[in-house]
Amino acid sequence: MNLRNLLRLSLVLFLVFPFLFLLTQFRFGGRTDWAELAWAFKNSFLQAFFSAVFALIFGFWSALGLLTFTNHRRHYRMVLEILCLLPNFLPPIFILLATLNVVDPFPMGITGIVFIHTLMNFGLAAVLLAGLIENKVGGVIELAYVEGSSRFNFLTKGLIPMLKKDLWLLWLFIFVVCFGSFSVPLIVGGGKGTTVEVLIYEKIRLSSDWSNAVFLAFLQSIFIFALSWIAGKGQGSHRSRLANLNLVRMPTGILVIGGISLLYLAGYVQGLFAGVKMLSTFYEAQSAIVWNFLGSLSVGLSVGVFCYVGLMVIAFCWPKAWFEKFLNGYVAPSTSLACFALLIFGPNEGINPFIKIPLALTLLSLNSLFRMGWDGELHSLHSQMTVARCMGASSKQIFWEILFPQLSSRAGVLAGIASIWACGDFAVSRILAHRDLSIAMMTETLMSSYRLNQATVLSLLIVVAGLICFAICVGGSRVLRRKLTP
Repeated sequence: MNLRNLLRLSLVLFLVFPFLFLLTQFRFGGRTDWAELAWAFKNSFLQAFFSAVFALIFGFWSALGLLTFTNHRRHYRMVLEILCLLPNFLPPIFILLATLNVVDPFPMGITGIVFIHTLMNFGLAAVLLAGLIENKVGGVIELAYVEGSSRFNFLTKGLIPMLKKDLWLLWLFIFVVCFGSFSVPLIVGGGKGTTVEVLIYEKIRLSSDWSNAVFLAFLQSIFIFALSWIAGKGQGSHRSRLANLNLVRMPTGILVIGGISLLYLAGYVQGLFAGVKMLSTFYEAQSAIVWNFLGSLSVGLSVGVFCYVGLMVIAFCWPKAWFEKFLNGYVAPSTSLACFALLIFGPNEGINPFIKIPLALTLLSLNSLFRMGWDGELHSLHSQMTVARCMGASSKQIFWEILFPQLSSRAGVLAGIASIWACGDFAVSRILAHRDLSIAMMTETLMSSYRLNQATVLSLLIVVAGLICFAICVGGSRVLRRKLTP
């Protein structure tokens, strides 16, 4: 077996390891509380269903607002798109803090989960739908405008029916993301909003009921995989010429974006100002803060390095038909499954959590990074690889002389994004560690005890740690490109 085949096999085994653990480690024995399972599944389904519905409604409305800015006013639209994507890009802990600060009393349970998920996902839906409307039906919109169609008639009888399949696939994508969410239900689910993911966590942590936990993880994985497979069948839209979109532009969509953005930004700033007045309460925790800040840096940098290496391994093993199909069809395991698969290997004290947590976060992040443009980068270099191969270049030569110089910086940026997510993680860390090891875990502890203002101030250190890790990943990738390129 040559090196490329060995690396392909190793990466595939790493990615499917939690599923192998699920199938081989335990037998599905013991008594299953079907009423409890049905209750948790109902909660998961309801919160995911309504989260996707409201995210799509507000996203569609906001998309029509984004279309107000086109051509020479594109820079205004870019600012709005950043505001839309910020809640989805940032670690969930920031949106949780901002919302809990401003919404008091907060509706714990399914209502609260739906509220947070809607805030996090409406912007992503808005940006995707705005691009979809421009690229797929721009010409039809212009024609309907010239023919004198009213906005309401075109939206109800033209635009929505034409985008029906795309809207369904986007709804399904958001549903899957929300159904498998762990961090949000863990914080705002309360006793009435326990989801399957949280129930798995409780089965292991509180009652050590591995048999039922594995059975729950099996059912959840099958359900998510089936829905993800359906969602992945959609085809991308082809870009069309620029068109006049006056018929569907709705400036009120800008107010939706502004209102929701003001909600979470004002909530976070409010918590900061209130928390600054309470800085003296951190005096006795200075040592713990310093060590946990170093812990955040350690986890963030480890995830950045692992993701950079993983992306480069994918590039080195490219192209291979079955390997590409596997990566495109792969569905990351649920958070609970990925973490508990690592939990049983060795003790979870000392340095072990600083190894297991980055591995779990890499396992959960790598496929997302691949879909965030890494596959497109590899496809764009396919012609260069083909020419080099025809001229007799070996796989190693192609990698070091063609792929690595052009991909290293991009891999560094993606690895930096993963490191920011890692610095803001508390859910994975809470499963794999018995005590607070990072600033995010300290922040979550303060949130759980309703000390929101202190938690908001402390979360600034998550931003600092994330920016440091991002800068190191990006800078390190550029240094490697200069040093290792022949």
